[in-house]
Amino acid sequence: MKIKSPESSFLLVILLFCLYGEAQEDIHDTLYRKNYDELKELFHTWLSKDTLTAEAIADAYIEKGRAENDSIRIAKGYYLYATSFGPRRGLLYADTIIALTKNANDKFYPATGYLAKGFWFYQLDEYKEALKYYLIGNKYAVERKNLKHQAYILPMIIALKDRAGDHHGALSMAKEYLRAIEYQPEYKELYKDHSNHKNVYNTVYLSAIYNISLLFLQIREMDSSRVYFQKGIAKSIVYKDTVQYYELVSSSGSLEYYDGNYHAALDSLNKATPHLTNEHNIAMAHYYKGKSYEALGQNKKALSVFLKTDSLANKIDYRFPELREAYEYLVDHYDTQSKKDSQLIYINKILDLDKELLEVRSMDGEIARKYDTPRLVRKKEALLKELETKHKRNVFYKWLLFSTIILLAVFLIYYYKKQYTYLKRYRELLSGNSTKPEKCPEAKIKNKQDSYVPEHIFTTIKTKLEKWEATKKYTTPDITLTTLAKNLDTNSSYLSRVINTTRGMNFSQYLHHLRTNHIIQRLKEEERLRTYAIEAIAEEAGYRTTQSFTRAFYRQTGIYPSYFLKKLNNPANK
Repeated sequence: MKIKSPESSFLLVILLFCLYGEAQEDIHDTLYRKNYDELKELFHTWLSKDTLTAEAIADAYIEKGRAENDSIRIAKGYYLYATSFGPRRGLLYADTIIALTKNANDKFYPATGYLAKGFWFYQLDEYKEALKYYLIGNKYAVERKNLKHQAYILPMIIALKDRAGDHHGALSMAKEYLRAIEYQPEYKELYKDHSNHKNVYNTVYLSAIYNISLLFLQIREMDSSRVYFQKGIAKSIVYKDTVQYYELVSSSGSLEYYDGNYHAALDSLNKATPHLTNEHNIAMAHYYKGKSYEALGQNKKALSVFLKTDSLANKIDYRFPELREAYEYLVDHYDTQSKKDSQLIYINKILDLDKELLEVRSMDGEIARKYDTPRLVRKKEALLKELETKHKRNVFYKWLLFSTIILLAVFLIYYYKKQYTYLKRYRELLSGNSTKPEKCPEAKIKNKQDSYVPEHIFTTIKTKLEKWEATKKYTTPDITLTTLAKNLDTNSSYLSRVINTTRGMNFSQYLHHLRTNHIIQRLKEEERLRTYAIEAIAEEAGYRTTQSFTRAFYRQTGIYPSYFLKKLNNPANK
């Protein structure tokens, strides 16, 4: 039975009296009234302080899910257990999660159970089992388009590839993963800070840099490895992440060893080792200390550190390829000391290590078949889809370009045809063929007898009209049929009929015709007038507005006054 410490008892009292308020109230009922988010937050708050309290909170979460008959909520409660209390309970509750949700059509479940199993088997250095469950979890993640799970699985596959000996393949994937973290917004959103896990993005980013530096070291590309180590160390200082800082410093010591800088290696390793929290990293740091002492000829120190390395590896049941060299050193040492029993122990350890590493190496083919190949197929399908979309887009753009060219051609043809027509009309106006007005629909009278105006009156009005034209009083803006009839001592009806008969147009057209011919003649003759603005020229012609003048001019001549003026002012056209 676990003995509860005085501190944990005190924390339970705080939980009962301070957080929930009533000493007599049952803790079960108090927790049960909390919602799921509150229970989850409480669990993470108390986990590091008192595991018994944390378990009580997790139990309340599970019971609440059972009461609501919600298998996903129950599984989430067991997930709190599966991730927080070590591998034995972790694997047990991961199986419970899988059993509860095996038929669920949920984005996260049952995949979460398989990933929890993969995690704990990896921690136990049972890499083949870890790979098995990561591959199952990845199948669900791909099917259900769960980027969060895929992003978690990818670095684990990278680590397993490295374990299996495919360092180049692992490096390629690690670079791809780092680019995604750095440049893809969805990854930054995915690793955004949240209540229970602070600075997640910074931690993931540093880990990605760290892994690349180690992989470059594995393939002995020292310069590249050094670049990433330096980048990681600088970033860890900026992020104030002491855990990753010392891990990077320690591993950079192994780089210095391979680069032949043995004193620098020992300096980095000795500086970092007291601060390392990961037991695997501590074992590796001691191994490289031993190798550096061996290279410097300090065999007594090398022996001591290699024995320490073996002890640490045994304690956590950790087997790594480099350990073989430590065992070989110990075999040779005990051979010189004629200690056959000790020599035999380490020979057996070498044989066991070789057997274990050989099994791990066999994972490479399984990773290739079950992860790399499907991943490449998905990438191929995505590329084909992208190319198909690009092709459709290109076809659309081609048709759009073709249509634009056709429209442009039509417009240019229309424009040049219009310009030709304008130029032709301009030349006709310049040569004296002033205007070609449209015939008035009302102008059907052919002779003065048809006008129904007495002959002597018709002749009088016609004579007065010609005299009025000669005075150019038609440039008066306020002239109307009524005012002109009064001016000519007749009525508007008789005047209209005379104009229709003699001019072949109604009064409005007649007036525009006179004004347009008048201003054309003046523009041809008076160079000063050609310097006027259109508004002033319109006023000279008898119009109150530029719009009225422009419409009348165009209707009468087939060109705009601005065009006529521009041509007149062009020396090449004079």
